[in-house]
Amino acid sequence: MPPGLALLLGLVSALEQRIWARSGSQSQPCIWAVPGAVIPRDGSVSIFCRVPPGVTALRLYQLKPREMWYDREPEGVRDAEEFSLPKVMLIDAGIYTCEYLKRGNWSRCSESLELVVTGVIKDKPSLAAHPAAQVASGENVTLQCQSLYSYDTYVLCRGGGASFPQDCSRQHHSSFLIPPVSLDQAGTYTCYGSHNHSPQQWSLPSDPLQLSVTTPDYTTENIVRLSLGILILFVLGAVLLDAWKGRSGL
Repeated sequence: MPPGLALLLGLVSALEQRIWARSGSQSQPCIWAVPGAVIPRDGSVSIFCRVPPGVTALRLYQLKPREMWYDREPEGVRDAEEFSLPKVMLIDAGIYTCEYLKRGNWSRCSESLELVVTGVIKDKPSLAAHPAAQVASGENVTLQCQSLYSYDTYVLCRGGGASFPQDCSRQHHSSFLIPPVSLDQAGTYTCYGSHNHSPQQWSLPSDPLQLSVTTPDYTTENIVRLSLGILILFVLGAVLLDAWKGRSGL
């Protein structure tokens, strides 16, 4: 690790410890997943829980669909503890939270982490753009997630890859309308399906769809408007000249 980066990480860690100390011994921990919270079946993921110094025990809960927990005694001085899932199965999908024990008292639970497992449903939807996958900025486009199966929820994800999507939105119908499209909405999209009884278990991903957003070309339109304006001015000038000649008796 470069010396400059090591120094920066040390300063960040020291600053975090000071913040923990000032905010009280029972501050809320922070939870996150690496490489992400949407993982393909049989893939691997690590769940991290950030805690203040002096923690004597740490607990990771899986709240749904089953209620269970993993206990851990922190080793050494660490600002985050890792819970590794080397081979994700469908039962690992669910809602997670963590808490820590310090000075004989348990902290508040962290915010919830939703861990999604894809490929549980062996169906591969298709994703299409209407009217086209290339659209001008300011126009409307609909992304249609299609499948032979009927799902309770359809999921559209943008960014990342099919294995680790990033930004996802859910709804109960398969048509995702984007009105109006902006340049920053261009990118790679995939879609999934899921059911209400297992909302964190998704289908296989669709093939990625590349949405291209272009800037409208107003050159031709501007030329037509300019030409029409010149023509109107010419006609108006001719009319005024003819009127002036009439009044002058020429």
